[in-house]
Amino acid sequence: MIHSFRHDIYLPSTFELLTKGGDERIELDPIAMTNKYGCRPIPDCGLAAFGSATASTISEAGFDAAEEVRTRLLEALRNREPAEIYMAEISTLRSEFADLCRLTNLPGLEMIVSSSGTDAHMLAARLVDESAKIKTLAIMVQSTETGSGIAGALKGAESDLGKSVDVESIDIRAKDCSLRSTAVVADELEAMVSLAVARYDRILITLTDVSKTGILAPCPIRAQALKRRWPDIIEILVDASQFRLTPSTLQSYLTANCLVVITGSKFINGPAFSAMLLIPEAAASRLMTQSLNPAVGIASLQPEWPRHWNGVRSLPNSSNFGLLLRWKAALADLRAFRNISEEDIEKVVRAFHDAIVSALHYTQEFELLEQSALQCRPFAEGAAWDQVQTIFPFLLFHNDPRGKRTPVSTETTQEIYYQMRKDISPAAGRAHNPISSMRCELGQPVSCGELQGIRVSALRLSLSARLIVKAVEEGDRGIASLIEQGLLVLEKAAFLAK
Repeated sequence: MIHSFRHDIYLPSTFELLTKGGDERIELDPIAMTNKYGCRPIPDCGLAAFGSATASTISEAGFDAAEEVRTRLLEALRNREPAEIYMAEISTLRSEFADLCRLTNLPGLEMIVSSSGTDAHMLAARLVDESAKIKTLAIMVQSTETGSGIAGALKGAESDLGKSVDVESIDIRAKDCSLRSTAVVADELEAMVSLAVARYDRILITLTDVSKTGILAPCPIRAQALKRRWPDIIEILVDASQFRLTPSTLQSYLTANCLVVITGSKFINGPAFSAMLLIPEAAASRLMTQSLNPAVGIASLQPEWPRHWNGVRSLPNSSNFGLLLRWKAALADLRAFRNISEEDIEKVVRAFHDAIVSALHYTQEFELLEQSALQCRPFAEGAAWDQVQTIFPFLLFHNDPRGKRTPVSTETTQEIYYQMRKDISPAAGRAHNPISSMRCELGQPVSCGELQGIRVSALRLSLSARLIVKAVEEGDRGIASLIEQGLLVLEKAAFLAK
């Protein structure tokens, strides 16, 4: 058999591909060469990277993995079509992910690859809504704790077959930044659902595990009780976009018949815009036979779906090599993380947690935002590292001219967030401090209410898989070094707050 080779093959560089196939959030600023999250599509070894609650700068291992995939794609494109190659690569990606997350023992598990967590929410809502004869309600926690685009993604456009999903939200924080109790939030969910079952024939309850400030809400056990009460009406979607979960916790959600959204771009440290919607067998059997809403084709391609799902052939049969490279970069970091024991992970997580919480409690420029326990998961047994907080949200304070301790405003906090990334030693002048030259990556400020009549937002210092792996590899010295670096990041934030 004679192959006809194509000589006009072109692929953008790895640097360029990592910024393609998403939306404007990963487009690069032409001057700073960073995306909306302040991240570059190349490694930055000089950055103290504690911003994984928002997004991460790609690791060296991740970039090398993406580079390797691009080289393989260039060779394959000489005699195969892009969509055919993409189909095979995405199939391999699913298998690798299932193996790394120990999901191969879950028969019938379906995985839909998606560009972003927002798009994955949209796909879940569209699938559930197509199974509704009349109307669907989606219930979520307040958007400041999830993402600005989640409510819109769940709702969908009015033009989509002439209907959209209704969306209601439940506050998990009060206006004074305090945390509402787990029981109160769960009671509000139950009351909302009890009223809604008379008006809606499908209800999608979206849980966050965890939110931007590390909150697990509403309580999954209470949500599961509602699903058992109305099994033909309620579907549960777990927003695990942060992916701060052990394999056993992820399995427990899927075994409990929950849909799960995960991303490779938060805790796992892959570049922004790599997500997946996981659908367990029982839910898949209900949803795969429904026709696909035309809106799905705006954010999805054929190869990203299981081929046997109804309506998949109506989707564009094309490729998104940028998404593929971002996921491969994320899997490189996930593989390194899975190669260390959960006992070692827990040792690092607990030591770091204790040191950072202590520093936030006893430094006058900080106030740790209230957080809840992370033990309200289905079938969770025994202690595990994902029951310990790895996101540390804190408010900034300074002394006003009269010596009164005053919260830093949302606007000033935003400016401090940008300054944290820079070497500000030239601008510090006589106020120069050695840590002013340190470049730090924190999670974006989260609006969380008012204090003393001032609108405030919380910065977030976050642990990530990459930081934990490095600490474990270096033993006790690595843990001490990780803690020292985290404390230096907080020191810079306090310096800027003053």
